[in-house]
Amino acid sequence: MRTSRLVATLGPAVLLACATTRPQGTDVPLAARVQGPGLLFEVVYSKADERELARIESGLLSVGPRLSRWGSFREGVWVRVFPDHDSLERALDRPGYPWLRAWAYGDQVLLQSPRSWNALEPIDEELNELLAHELTHSLMYQLIEPVDGPAWTPDAPMEEPPLWFREGMASVTAGQGHRRLSREDLSRWVTAHPGADLLHPTAELYRTEKEAVYGAAHRTFDLLIQVCGYQGVRDVLRGVRTGARFADAFKAATGRSLSDFEQQTIRARFAPIPSAPSGAGGP
Repeated sequence: MRTSRLVATLGPAVLLACATTRPQGTDVPLAARVQGPGLLFEVVYSKADERELARIESGLLSVGPRLSRWGSFREGVWVRVFPDHDSLERALDRPGYPWLRAWAYGDQVLLQSPRSWNALEPIDEELNELLAHELTHSLMYQLIEPVDGPAWTPDAPMEEPPLWFREGMASVTAGQGHRRLSREDLSRWVTAHPGADLLHPTAELYRTEKEAVYGAAHRTFDLLIQVCGYQGVRDVLRGVRTGARFADAFKAATGRSLSDFEQQTIRARFAPIPSAPSGAGGP
């Protein structure tokens, strides 16, 4: 889960300060640096999560090959580990999201401790996917940040890519297709919910229909890659970084109108989109 808006109270300087104060009911936070080729992370965690550090470090270092298809980080990322789900929701001020396990910004990831997940499967695979998902968000925000400085300020807000693009990019990069609704299931969902916009969901739809929203995002981004390839996605991000509106960058990179692409995807119920016709006519 992500947003481009940086939260000042969770910025790097304050995270360092947090490491010297004692949160109520927890141990003094510790910090560990994790570094790999093109990767730099600072993990802030409590004594209670010390045993989780090795698997978090492993998951962070495993993201490199997956994320490299889009580009390179321009700055390090802070990873703040919260002891349980309630503390994560409080930090984000987002109550009522029982499925939420992490949230990402351009320079930081807020993570619910894996020890509190009550996972029904081997946790390492799920953790690695989650970290790849969240760090894709961080990388995307860094890649679209304007050349002349940060855009995530109240006085200079920046247009975000559509939710389907953000979540689809993260889900596809993390290899989470096996966790998403199939094209057939999505088609049935769309038929049963006329008027619901899965590609631009309301906050309530996002909160209550997470499986459909994330499934639609994954399948739509998959279709985008079929249309324009990885290079086309990189070109979209580069266009936004240089100041273009997302819709304009999308059109320049893919040769398709953003709204036409979205509408055709829904009409086709997430089936492959035919290539634009080409050739010459005659009498």
